[in-house]
Amino acid sequence: MPIELRQHYVAFLDILGFSRMVESDISSDAQTNLGKLFRCHQSASNIFNDDPDCSITQFSDSIVVSKPYDAGSFNWFISKVAQYQRLLLDQQLICRGGISVNKHFSNGSFTFSAGLIDAYRVESKLARYPRVVVSPEVIELVFPESKRIPKGLVQEDDGLLFLDYIGLFRRNRPKTLLKSIEAVVKSLASDSDPSLREKGAWIASYSDAILGTKLVTQRFNGPSVK
Repeated sequence: MPIELRQHYVAFLDILGFSRMVESDISSDAQTNLGKLFRCHQSASNIFNDDPDCSITQFSDSIVVSKPYDAGSFNWFISKVAQYQRLLLDQQLICRGGISVNKHFSNGSFTFSAGLIDAYRVESKLARYPRVVVSPEVIELVFPESKRIPKGLVQEDDGLLFLDYIGLFRRNRPKTLLKSIEAVVKSLASDSDPSLREKGAWIASYSDAILGTKLVTQRFNGPSVK
């Protein structure tokens, strides 16, 4: 492999609630979360292995997926990342992330990447909820003239486009999908952390919009509320 920076798609994913999962497993003999995450990591090779130029690396709660850039492979790349996000959801794990295009080099054990920096910024500054946001610059690069929402993406009221990881695979194991969504929403709704409750409410709204579920609950109570 030549040691050079080349344009790549780079996705940076952050698994939410990771610290709690580690704390739970170190105090339990079951180590349930370790098993879930490792199974997902092993299954990732089946998702991305039809393109040898695509690589996935996981360290702690961070996952990096990269592939050399060409406009024609955009749909392939986002569908594969969305499939991995759905895989996590089936294990009742949620993540948020960002996708960028910029110069990138990695050989598996060493990474030097402007693309990773950009994707991390999208994840940390824009994603906010359990969604993988595609950088607006990527949309402009791949679809310079189009005003339509690209296939496989959903636009939110903040104008950002994110991977439709529920809608793209709604027909794959639909019972598992609904069960996982309901479990995640219920768990987050009762959490003491307002940030996590907000994320649960977002997933409920997303599911209601895509699947027609009725998971969003009334936020207000009182004698004037009808």
